[in-house]
Amino acid sequence: MWSSLAASTLSSTHRGRETVISSRWFKGFTIALACGLLAFPATSAAAPGGQGYGKPSDGARSLGDPLLPQLGNGGYDAEHYRIELDYDPGANRLDSAETTMIATASQKLREFSLDFQDDLEVSSVEVDGRAAGFSAEEATPDLSDDPDVTQPMKLVVTPHPSTRPKAGREFTVEVQYAGQPQPITDPDTSIEGWINACFPFDPPQTCDGAFVVGEPMGSQSWFPSNNYPTDKATFDTLIRVPNGSTALGVGELAELTEHADGTSTWHWTEDDPTATYLTTATVGDFIFDVGSMVETSTGTTLPVYNAIDATASPAQLAAINASLARAPEQINFLSELYGPYPFDSTGAVADRAAGVGYALEVQTKPHYSGGFTSGDPSIDVGTQLHELAHQWVGNSVTLETWADIWFNEGWANWSEWYWQFLENGGDDPAAIWDDLYATTPAEDWETAPALLDGDPANLFHFFPTYQRGAMTVQGYREIVGDQTFFAFAKAIQSQFGHGNVSTAEFIAAAEEASGFTGARLELLDDYFQQWLYGETRPTIVPDDFGP
Repeated sequence: MWSSLAASTLSSTHRGRETVISSRWFKGFTIALACGLLAFPATSAAAPGGQGYGKPSDGARSLGDPLLPQLGNGGYDAEHYRIELDYDPGANRLDSAETTMIATASQKLREFSLDFQDDLEVSSVEVDGRAAGFSAEEATPDLSDDPDVTQPMKLVVTPHPSTRPKAGREFTVEVQYAGQPQPITDPDTSIEGWINACFPFDPPQTCDGAFVVGEPMGSQSWFPSNNYPTDKATFDTLIRVPNGSTALGVGELAELTEHADGTSTWHWTEDDPTATYLTTATVGDFIFDVGSMVETSTGTTLPVYNAIDATASPAQLAAINASLARAPEQINFLSELYGPYPFDSTGAVADRAAGVGYALEVQTKPHYSGGFTSGDPSIDVGTQLHELAHQWVGNSVTLETWADIWFNEGWANWSEWYWQFLENGGDDPAAIWDDLYATTPAEDWETAPALLDGDPANLFHFFPTYQRGAMTVQGYREIVGDQTFFAFAKAIQSQFGHGNVSTAEFIAAAEEASGFTGARLELLDDYFQQWLYGETRPTIVPDDFGP
């Protein structure tokens, strides 16, 4: 991700949400949820003779994330979501909505929960076609002492005894709701989720729909889910809007249906595993174009879905199209680094959403919010490379916990360094490493990338997450040499693609790929411990490994 607020001091920035230098809306949607259940240590694991086979028990309301324990739910594993929204852009209201989740239980469930804010009014919940009890409850613990920060909520579901999910069996949950979705304010005070797309920042404003981005928790502002990166699922997103509005979801456009009442339904489908934070339902007045490109490493033709805010000036439109024209070459550049593009389509959304100030790597369609104050739409070509790199590192290979975000952002930031050097006249990554190591103030080293002081407000802190993450990657490259490094970059995709990776798993894979033994292997392990977990400036540098 990249943020525009850093633009005044940096040539480019990203925020997993990337902070752009130079991530809600609908009318009616129903939630039918078929829930697959995740085993949760100690509390939700189903074992023979245990809670999965005997007396029903409650699913955990947390998956124990070190930074965001309020997110995620135990007892099931989500497999597929079908989200149907009937959205009125003028009122920024979901006239109706339905989300259906198909999941597999990991224990016999008396009760389970979904991550869902209570700004939208739930009218009914069904489990396997039978009415279920439900209530809205605050997640625990409190996320922040700041009253402006949004407290995550849970939709707690109590199935009828006859439809209680059983361990190892698939079940379906359908949630119907309506109302006006609200944005989520994160611990760093940035906003995400369902954001009314308006400009400029100060009134009077012009609004045309919603800019919908979800990192780390914004998706629960508009649909109920198991909102945690390890519970990936496939998606069907159906959005009914007035004719003339464009509605966007993850994946490919399966069907566009016009109705007699002057509305149209946009049906998007994504059959690759998708983390909930990478979904979207953006709606607005866009110049919408469907093109294609050839991914040269495989010869595959990919659909390209680009949407540019219709109010873009001729100069803005020309600049955005110039960046978009470079996207195919950037994707092919990245496929040489990491292997074949991991999804079935690509594209971009250049919106006008003042007050956001960042870009986000929405799966298959990176989102660019425009200027923070003006909302003026733009796509910086370096930020575009960063967001496209996330399709491999972040979207296909996804962090396991939010404390692993350095992996997403470090690799994407390094990818931008490397591309800028080879293709766009930028500095050598080795020179960037040397400069940052020599000039970064001591206090910036005090926040370890894989710990972030245990504070979710530090998730998108630029130096530890982006810069030090990228330095760790570049340092490993210098230690093992290009041949080993680039083979490792591809191996990560082979080993963890369409899944998740933890910091510990990354370190283990990197050490194995190095081929080092004995003292050199011990030194490499110390290198990773210092660079990812240390709270002072590391003392182990690539030169310590010799030729």
